[in-house]
Amino acid sequence: MSKTLVMNFLTDQGRRASIRFKEVKDTIDDLTIVSVMDTIIEKNIFGTSSGELKVKDSAQIIDTAVQEVTI
Repeated sequence: MSKTLVMNFLTDQGRRASIRFKEVKDTIDDLTIVSVMDTIIEKNIFGTSSGELKVKDSAQIIDTAVQEVTI
């Protein structure tokens, strides 16, 4: 199984932008995620074609399981 953290933000242009982090550790908690999102906004770490990240919108951890199929 693989876990991906998706952080969703709203930009200064009112658009939505997402950042994905693959293979997130099982020990990550909500407080850490919120803190990282705040830092990303505060320090303007990532640029997007949708504008500057200004507001936290949401975050999800997506758990993906791969099942091989015999063909």
